[in-house]
Amino acid sequence: MNKKFLSGLLGLLLGTAAVLASDFDQANKQFKAGDFVGAAATYEKILVAGGPRAAVFYNLGNSYQQLKRYGPAILAYERARLLTPRDPDLLANLALARKAAAVAGEPGIHPRLDAALSFLSRNEWSWLVAGGALFLGVLAVACGAVKLPRQWVLTAASFAGFCIIAGATALYLRRAETSRGVVLSGDAAVRLSPFEKAESLGTPGAGRIVRLGARSGDFQYIEVSGASLSGWLTNKDVAAIAPEALR
Repeated sequence: MNKKFLSGLLGLLLGTAAVLASDFDQANKQFKAGDFVGAAATYEKILVAGGPRAAVFYNLGNSYQQLKRYGPAILAYERARLLTPRDPDLLANLALARKAAAVAGEPGIHPRLDAALSFLSRNEWSWLVAGGALFLGVLAVACGAVKLPRQWVLTAASFAGFCIIAGATALYLRRAETSRGVVLSGDAAVRLSPFEKAESLGTPGAGRIVRLGARSGDFQYIEVSGASLSGWLTNKDVAAIAPEALR
């Protein structure tokens, strides 16, 4: 029974992978043919079915970029950057999208520190912490079983400790990423209260990075980074950069 179940599960996984690969090829062909609307729809379909994938987010961003829909393009690039933060093509296209949308990136702590913190993805920082902790555990077991040179043990332990501290610090300083969002529409109006007819306080612009707050019905409270604008946007006009699947 277990063998049949595992065989069926393997077949399902392989079948799903084949379908996703086929859809990815189809989307790429649509993009090359200039059908950017169709390509974007197919890439979105792949993400729903297969979960977060850097290459799909990147191509989705390129599709929206061609359609001059800079809000969704920047959102897709930002999501891809969470997975592959050092991809030069991705970073270049994100910069182009921001320039076209006339929006800047989110203000950081310090340029050099921001570059260091974003050099690794959140997952990679987590792996660094876990790897350092695991290494210390193995080192402790080894020291109990074999007499190792003191200087070697201190050096190895210090390096592992540094990895743990660096990774934990980076994750702490990047904790606010889970509340970052992107404005999707150029005419999205920030309102004084969560009602369609409430007073408009301004339009942050497509592609603007915002801080996400509470939800109320069809509205999301936001604060525009680097500006004194805050209020309520409709859910369709803003999206989290790091949804649950990317946290």
